[in-house]
Amino acid sequence: MRRLANVLIIFMTVALVSGAVLAGMARQASSSSIKDLMGDNFQNIQVILFNLITARYDRVPDQIRVIHQHAVELPQKVPETAKSDFEKRTFVTYAYQLESHTSNMLTVLDELNKRDKMQADPGKQNIDYLRVVAARQFGEIVATCVLCHNQFRRNPPK
Repeated sequence: MRRLANVLIIFMTVALVSGAVLAGMARQASSSSIKDLMGDNFQNIQVILFNLITARYDRVPDQIRVIHQHAVELPQKVPETAKSDFEKRTFVTYAYQLESHTSNMLTVLDELNKRDKMQADPGKQNIDYLRVVAARQFGEIVATCVLCHNQFRRNPPK
């Protein structure tokens, strides 16, 4: 009977320790996944900027789609630094703003790319306003990232 009690105590201890370790790993995986999303977004933003500056608008949608997909995933990945309900809602709001700006940019780029492929003289198409809107949406994407990072990542890694 004592032996059975000792085995049960050992089993329960192992179960508790394993549960704590697995919970810690899950928390770390969640943190690293949001970190991975942000790293991907930063790399994509650099590529987008280069392509916008060099007027290669047809190369931008793929990177915007990646950021858009990340924005869709972010509301389920609220960082641990968002402690209050207000902070959690603020983070989710930033995610929705990012989703909205990327959707808008995809729409503008689609129209811009269609018009760039037309055979008509580009000077007669009056597409400069589309380039301005694309640049503005890009600025909104970057601004959303900066605002969110300033709020939820106050202590940048060293």
